[in-house]
Amino acid sequence: MDEAATEDASPHALPRPAPLAVAQRFVVVTAILFWYGLRRFAGALTETLDGPQALRMAFERLGPIYVKLGQLIASGEALFPKAYSEEFRTLLDRVPPIPWSEVQRVVREDLGRPIEEAFAEVDPKPLAAASIAQVHTAKLHDGTDVVIKVQRPGIGELAAADIAIMRLGARFAEWASDLARGSNVLAFVDDFETNIERELDFRLEAQRMRDFMEVMNEMGNRLTAAPVVYEELTHARVLTMERFRGWRIDDVPSVRASGYDVEERLLQGIRAWFQPLILRGFFHGDVHAGNFMLLEDGRVGFLDFGIVGDLGHMDRKGVIEFVVGFQQRDFGRVADAMVSMRAARDEGTIDGAALGRDLGAAFASTTPDEFDLKDLVPGMIGTARKHGLRMPRDLVLVTKQLVYLDRITRTYGGARTNVLTDERLTNLITQDVLAAMFARPR
Repeated sequence: MDEAATEDASPHALPRPAPLAVAQRFVVVTAILFWYGLRRFAGALTETLDGPQALRMAFERLGPIYVKLGQLIASGEALFPKAYSEEFRTLLDRVPPIPWSEVQRVVREDLGRPIEEAFAEVDPKPLAAASIAQVHTAKLHDGTDVVIKVQRPGIGELAAADIAIMRLGARFAEWASDLARGSNVLAFVDDFETNIERELDFRLEAQRMRDFMEVMNEMGNRLTAAPVVYEELTHARVLTMERFRGWRIDDVPSVRASGYDVEERLLQGIRAWFQPLILRGFFHGDVHAGNFMLLEDGRVGFLDFGIVGDLGHMDRKGVIEFVVGFQQRDFGRVADAMVSMRAARDEGTIDGAALGRDLGAAFASTTPDEFDLKDLVPGMIGTARKHGLRMPRDLVLVTKQLVYLDRITRTYGGARTNVLTDERLTNLITQDVLAAMFARPR
């Protein structure tokens, strides 16, 4: 098999780490974790440093891939202890910027020409620096304002070594601990690797933004947008896209002062998040407040399509049934959806009626206004384990996005805008489900 065929077989896989590189990185990781373990021990004696703080500091020191893992912990408040999720929120995007010379080199290598030829202007100071890449504002030769997302040099090799070490640790944990085996720690590392692989090829992100806009056009949604991608200036490590101007949705004073009906825009934005899921089976998988904007022209803007969930036909149907079941508080329907998504190790052993009753016992006692989505994932996981089920990865990812969206809407509308109980949103989603039934199949 020739080299091109090999690349086509797995175009987005991480590079295979050299054993020596893994061994060297293992020594570094072990030393840093040991050092901060000692600091944690000393801090416990003096009550100056607790476990979450020590681990967060270690992850900062370990670099971009561990910062990315920390961000996952921060966003998974329903999956990780609350103290750790809260502490790791301070870790978001806390990585040093790429030197300007390295930005120039990556652009030259990926686009095949110097940065000053590709763009009329580029601000050397980054607009934002994150774990995988950083963003610079720029101007095209025709005067169009854009942003350039540039990948960190060597991030693929570093990710390959770090994930190899994480997998080794996960295997040891599952060998040594019943809790780790029950939590499927190794699958968590596998999912983390998959997400990193996808994020490291910006062509995938560009395609997902185009796919998103196709759905918006097909559904007649003119109030929601993803950035326009400039294909001739986009490659695996460089992504050039439209510059959105507006306000992050968590900038409450600015959003309220915009003059737009914020609650109505939020409902339309959440509806737009559901529309690709309903019509095509994919969804934005990282819709925290930093990736959700109210634009100056009144549209809702979605940013950063690096993490996208992608469902098959049956899983798409299962997720929609899962969401609609919760909206209608029909927990028998929720139970059927979980089983249909292959959450059961052996579907024949699951008592669907008993599962529905236990889900009802866990969630039906609260009124719609009291229902808090942050309690949804732990409640679901606890009930699932009781019945010998596992929570499918994409179902957990969907639920995490609902938690994000619910947190945003409650900021503006209070409990009555709960994502799973708001009648206005339920009606909009039902309309879109019916429209998708008659849409041209893809």
